[in-house]
Amino acid sequence: MDSLLFLTAAAHLFYTPFTKVEESFNLQAMHDILYLRQNFTQYDHHDFPGVVPRTFLGPLVVSILSTPFVILFETLSMNKFWAQYVVRLVLAAVVTASWHNFRRVISKQFGTDVRLWFTIITLTQFHFIFYMSRPLPNVIALPVVLYALAFWLEGQTKPFIICSGIAILIFRSELLIFLGLLLAYDVIFRKVTMSSVLKIALPAGLAILVTTIVLDSFFWRRLLWPEGEVLWYNTILNKSSDWGTSPFLWYFYSAFPRALGASVVLVPIGVCLERRIRPLVLAALAFVLIYSILPHKELRFIVYVFPVLNLAAACACCRFWLNSGKSVWHQILALGAGAHLLINILITVFLLVVSSTNYPGGVALTRLHRLEAQTPNVSVHIANLAAQSGVSRFLQIRDDWHYCKNESITYDAEQIRYYTHLLVEAKNKNNVQLWSTLQKEFEIVEFVDCFNNIGIQYSSFVPIRIKTKPCLAILKRIKPPVDVETKIKTKSEKKAKKKSKKSNEIETVEIVLNEVVEDIKDTEMPKDLHSIEKALNETIEDPQQFVEGEKTTLNDKIDAKASLEDGYVEDWTLEVVDDETFEEPIERSEMQPSSAENPIKVHEAVETSAQKSDTDIQSEETSEQQTKDINFHELHNLALGKVNRKTLATKQKIRQLIEQHYRAKGRHVESSAEKVDKRPATAARQTVKSIIKQERIKEMIEQIATMDLTRICDLEHISTKDCLKQVIDKLDTDDKSAHSN
Repeated sequence: MDSLLFLTAAAHLFYTPFTKVEESFNLQAMHDILYLRQNFTQYDHHDFPGVVPRTFLGPLVVSILSTPFVILFETLSMNKFWAQYVVRLVLAAVVTASWHNFRRVISKQFGTDVRLWFTIITLTQFHFIFYMSRPLPNVIALPVVLYALAFWLEGQTKPFIICSGIAILIFRSELLIFLGLLLAYDVIFRKVTMSSVLKIALPAGLAILVTTIVLDSFFWRRLLWPEGEVLWYNTILNKSSDWGTSPFLWYFYSAFPRALGASVVLVPIGVCLERRIRPLVLAALAFVLIYSILPHKELRFIVYVFPVLNLAAACACCRFWLNSGKSVWHQILALGAGAHLLINILITVFLLVVSSTNYPGGVALTRLHRLEAQTPNVSVHIANLAAQSGVSRFLQIRDDWHYCKNESITYDAEQIRYYTHLLVEAKNKNNVQLWSTLQKEFEIVEFVDCFNNIGIQYSSFVPIRIKTKPCLAILKRIKPPVDVETKIKTKSEKKAKKKSKKSNEIETVEIVLNEVVEDIKDTEMPKDLHSIEKALNETIEDPQQFVEGEKTTLNDKIDAKASLEDGYVEDWTLEVVDDETFEEPIERSEMQPSSAENPIKVHEAVETSAQKSDTDIQSEETSEQQTKDINFHELHNLALGKVNRKTLATKQKIRQLIEQHYRAKGRHVESSAEKVDKRPATAARQTVKSIIKQERIKEMIEQIATMDLTRICDLEHISTKDCLKQVIDKLDTDDKSAHSN
């Protein structure tokens, strides 16, 4: 049964692996002890100390027990988020051990049947098992409290006082009410004398107090008693009410029914039927009643009394079950005792599902790690809500990333200029007030939902519906973040660049002409050599226009490669049709004119040279390296007119596909023209630039962007390359038909 309790707690842990802000200090302290070790100045509590200081003794013990597993993980190069599972499982194991000791005492005092019912009732409830693995101060104190209760039931005063002192002075000072009432009961009924209590309590209390002061003063770098400051802040100053208040009887009408489920009905019955548990149960209820004076209330504050109340419910169930054969009435009571367990299970499942929606911060950071798994040097800012709902140092698994939890950020341009990603609070998906300041620099990658409310649906088999709403948004910078050391170009540099522009244009003309000459030398010399020389010697009226024309043809190919080298398009680049698919090698005989009456024009030679230039070869290599995936979301954004780095690169790649299509078709027409069309060859051969009109390219891009390629092509059986070829060819055919009509 002990292993079953631990496995149930482990199942709760793996279903909801993240933690809340209440668990932050102990969890971060465990991380720092395990991973930062002697680097005490880098511990998290120096940057985020919290409202009141907490003791390091609990995290230190759990970390020591977890050390062998963490060393194994480091040897196997496993990320440290697995260590968060380990420390929580170790804490659950410690609670299980103390619960087993308490159950052993129950078996000795009340019998094995009561122990069995106590075990089953505990397994079917939610909150006790859910809290077993959570590093809350109350849960870290829980094992000590369970050992103290076991010692009190056995009548062992000395270990009871020592355990009570540890729980009160180190972890939770409010336990003085609960455990103090039990000690007072023993003194009043003369089970122990006051002098013997003082002989044990004074030296034990002094030793415990010195231990916590010395240890925690070292970690906090100042002299302090952590639980003393907590007592002063929460009780004397009553500052805990700043975090919310509840009605006086909230624990009785809200906390008990949720924590105990249907078993809450059996508690008073058990107290009436079994008088031996009355002092223990009444002390627990008196503790809750007195503690209700503080207006700030949370269910975790009274987690220590749940085993005691379950013991009372177990006594009632055991009595019903043993007397089931006496009458029909007793059989109904026994059946009710068994049926209430099913109700507890349903409540547990429901609350577990609801709880899984309360950790959007952990979910958001985990998704960001998955989305940017291949991206190095990410700088992410974690909003306050994300930091309070799941983000911990155990989740910061990338050493090459920078994680920031600056709470004072206002998301102005100066503060966010160095971040590549943001985890920001989102009350809804149209948070215009926030997005208006970020939409120019960031794009929304994904929304993370969290719990909103519970609704009723009458038309479904499950009548209860858990409603969620967007809580966090994952934003990604469109452009790279500004480097602090980046120098802005001065006016003199800009002027120098303008002066050198004209000279560079003339040099470019000379380079292009030289390439034309070299290309002609590589081929057989045509008969009409005089015409070629005459054309080459002709003066160019507008060198700048000539250069721009040639640069447009070459840059159309280079831009695609430049887009691929950008780190922001590596995961969504379009597949570009391989040039080798369309372009067959041109025989030298095709380059020769059929007669001397067909001279070669200058621009024809320039095209031939450009097609065989290194730029074209680089474009072909780039096409082979591009991925075969196509991002339909970017096509949609392109259709909507959204302009960013991704849509521009997508547009460039579609343009290249259309260009290759027309280039291949142009060569096909040229080769067939020699056999069929007997027109004089004196007419200038059209280049790719003259074939592809800019307006037509734009129109085809818009048409492709609005298409749903998944419906046009079966992408499971046909590649993206073939699909796009078919789409472009169909658009071209339709355009021809429209013009012919």
